[in-house]
Amino acid sequence: MASSVKSDEFIVVAEDSAPNRTILVLLLKKLGFGVLECEDGSLAWQAMEKNRDKKVIAVISDMMMPNMDGMELLRRIRGDSHYADLPFVFVTAVSEKDYIFEAKELRVNGYILKPVTYKRVASKLAEMFPGKKLPRLAG
Repeated sequence: MASSVKSDEFIVVAEDSAPNRTILVLLLKKLGFGVLECEDGSLAWQAMEKNRDKKVIAVISDMMMPNMDGMELLRRIRGDSHYADLPFVFVTAVSEKDYIFEAKELRVNGYILKPVTYKRVASKLAEMFPGKKLPRLAG
């Protein structure tokens, strides 16, 4: 797990694919966010527990991961009074209706479809944080 950037607002990234995690983290840092990057849902939950004093403003998570998948991470977050209303977005290639229905029941805030691109990430963040000025990057 690594934190970053001179930001007091952090986004937790839970993604087991190193290339996808690297792309997400790089894009989020370029957009001015601090990042707590984690290899799976279990490590993401541990990072959130350890960093309750930091301003975690969102979670971006893969759906399918070892140890704790994204759905279980979303369940834990929604069940915790400190984080219950935290914006949560899945980064996924999954389109199975059962998963989408369950995620909707748990109040997921949206999806970023793989492959991860600047445009997809920036668009979702602009939707989640309409008042935040995001830098425009080429790509």
